[in-house]
Amino acid sequence: MIITIARQCGCGAVNVGKLLAEHYGIPFYTRKSLLRMASEKGVLDEMEAFFDERPVDELLFAMSSFGETRKDSTERPLRVLADMIGDENCIIIGRCGNYIFRERKDLVSVFLKGTMKSRIADIQMEQNLSYEDAKEFVEQLDDCRVAYHKYYTGLTWGDANDYDICLDSDRLGTEKTASMIERYVEQIGLDNEK
Repeated sequence: MIITIARQCGCGAVNVGKLLAEHYGIPFYTRKSLLRMASEKGVLDEMEAFFDERPVDELLFAMSSFGETRKDSTERPLRVLADMIGDENCIIIGRCGNYIFRERKDLVSVFLKGTMKSRIADIQMEQNLSYEDAKEFVEQLDDCRVAYHKYYTGLTWGDANDYDICLDSDRLGTEKTASMIERYVEQIGLDNEK
């Protein structure tokens, strides 16, 4: 089983992912751990832009949209990540996981959201930022994720049609969010395979 968690900034996805990984006894991958894995496997050079989650230059994106250059630059890192994970059972935060692993029958794709006010407060506390700086951080990171997801997948980030479940982790809290995902996994019968 693979659980992918896409999220708005400040939704506690890392904490939810850790709880799920502990519950199922499977590896948990974030950007940093995937970067380490790519480096160890000698494929980091091919994937650096993919891991940086840099905002995509819209003019460059438009110019390359029709050529092989864009296709190679978007498909190659996705294939490399898919190969790195293979059929392994794990939890992955971000990295277009819902798209990359969409053909796996044991995929559970999740999107976490919350109110702007709550997400800003979480980032303020987590990063020790002023309200204004935290607000700018949240807005900028969400904008980057929108562009990043569109560039690599052609899909609209956060569109409920592209995920199995969308949860408001702000209202549920970390433990209940993880619990809801566990219940979903159990209800669709993947729980029996752990």
